[in-house]
Amino acid sequence: MAETIKDGLKDREGEKGAVMVMVLLISALLLIASAGILLETTLNTANVSDSTADQQSYNAAEGGIQSALNVLRGNVSPSPLLDTSKPATDPANQISFSRALKNATSNLSSDSSRSPRLSRWGLPYNTDRVIIGGNTDYGFSLFLSDPENVGNAVTYNTNTGTSGFYNSSTLGYDLTKTIGNGANTVTLTYTPVTSNTVNVSSGSANVNYGSFNIAVSGLGASIPSGGIPFQITIKMTVPYTATRIMRGNITAGTITPVSSGTVKFDFYSGAYDLVGSIITLNSNPLTPSPIVLGSSVTAINGSTTPVEPRKILIRSTGYGPRGSQKQLEAIVQKNYFDGLGAPATLTLIGASPGFVFNAGNSANVSYSGDDVVSTLNIPSIGVTNTTNLTYVNNNLPRTLPDPPAADITAELPDWLKDPYALDTTIQNLYNVAYSSGRYFRSEVSSPSSFGDNFSATGITFIDGNGSLSGSGGGILVCTGNLTFDGAVNFNGLIIVTGSGGLSRNGGGGATLQGNTVVAPYANNRIYSSTGSLVDKSGITTSTAFLAPKYNINGGGNSNIEFNSSSVANGLNAIRNLVLAVAEK
Repeated sequence: MAETIKDGLKDREGEKGAVMVMVLLISALLLIASAGILLETTLNTANVSDSTADQQSYNAAEGGIQSALNVLRGNVSPSPLLDTSKPATDPANQISFSRALKNATSNLSSDSSRSPRLSRWGLPYNTDRVIIGGNTDYGFSLFLSDPENVGNAVTYNTNTGTSGFYNSSTLGYDLTKTIGNGANTVTLTYTPVTSNTVNVSSGSANVNYGSFNIAVSGLGASIPSGGIPFQITIKMTVPYTATRIMRGNITAGTITPVSSGTVKFDFYSGAYDLVGSIITLNSNPLTPSPIVLGSSVTAINGSTTPVEPRKILIRSTGYGPRGSQKQLEAIVQKNYFDGLGAPATLTLIGASPGFVFNAGNSANVSYSGDDVVSTLNIPSIGVTNTTNLTYVNNNLPRTLPDPPAADITAELPDWLKDPYALDTTIQNLYNVAYSSGRYFRSEVSSPSSFGDNFSATGITFIDGNGSLSGSGGGILVCTGNLTFDGAVNFNGLIIVTGSGGLSRNGGGGATLQGNTVVAPYANNRIYSSTGSLVDKSGITTSTAFLAPKYNINGGGNSNIEFNSSSVANGLNAIRNLVLAVAEK
């Protein structure tokens, strides 16, 4: 028996070391697993680190977009100033899309960059980037461009059918006008420009807007005592479609074959703004050399500058640790109005039946289209049909408006061409006002303030009838009837769309600087206090404007003046809208 057991033990001699093999195999597996865990941990740490760097570069790119918007919104002055003879608050030293896109005004003279990047406007570049937080690895760089590529050409014509001399019979304008009787006459002729393209790459170009001619027959004739109104309608077709009218009056005088030089064609302004393109006449009533005609052709020459772009593309490259980069692009629109305000200081849009115009009977009531801050001007009072224009001219205040009232139909910007377009703008203004806490339902609450009168900033939206007293500024929208109570001072843009229009009660002084628009239409839209639209019905492209109403009662002073700076400042509430942002 013992022998057998011993023999069995001898038979297991071949199994020696098996445990060791198993231990080695398990150890190898554990070693592989440990190596995998270590590799995964290392990779995860690297990924987390890279993700952090990517996020930091993304944040830096966002910071670049916000810095550019801060400049474009007028919150930064250039250093050095563009015009050192004027204060930083002067329009000559304010940012514009044109200045932002031009190297000479966007960048410092010492900036070696060949691309506009706002280094002159408070963005301190360290060679290729603006450093954030003192860390040279963390920052952003900007590149600005014009997505619409307006280019360096301006194409225009004056052959629009509304240029020429006033015809009191048709209430229109003709290219020729004859005065006098029988064989003794004078024929005035305006020759328009059918089409002209000028290169404005140098910043300005010489332009021609047609010519005047006087032909004398027999003994000639005398210009009527009130003169002869004339106008030249400039229609831009490239890069944008827009219209501006140069208006004037032929001063009284006698034209005979030997009286050359006694008649002047006086324009009401020597400078005009057409989508940011500044038109300056070489000879106009504001200079010592007005246009004087005899019996020869006199060309109407001047200069024009490039248009103001309506959009800017901001490309911001953000830099983070370990060479990480992110690029964001944002398209910014100037404002809901595409840079175009109202065409007259007091703009009355709408039909004739029911039209009300009472400008006030005090000798201290005045209406002026002369810009308070520049040499530009616009009509003091603008209407949209000849019937209303005749009514206005027959009911003028004791102090005559300067320049005279005019039919501004041809000059209406897109947002004022029909109620549908205006209502779209009103909706956008409502959204801005609501998000800013400046929306008021008239039957629920009234504004305690109406924006800042000094800076002409802020937005106030009154849904329904409203009453304004005291001071205010910026943009004021009233979808009902707006009433001025007592002394009122407002700088900016006022838009009234209610059928009752705008009225003033009581005494006290009133000063409005900017633009006032009365454009009533049937509005079935109701806004809710929660920010949603309850009813969108009733407003289509075929909807017509109602008759505007403007009624000033009571005594006191009233000065209604055009102020382009007040309007521009008012638009700050809705300017530089970010239309889209994309990560590249």
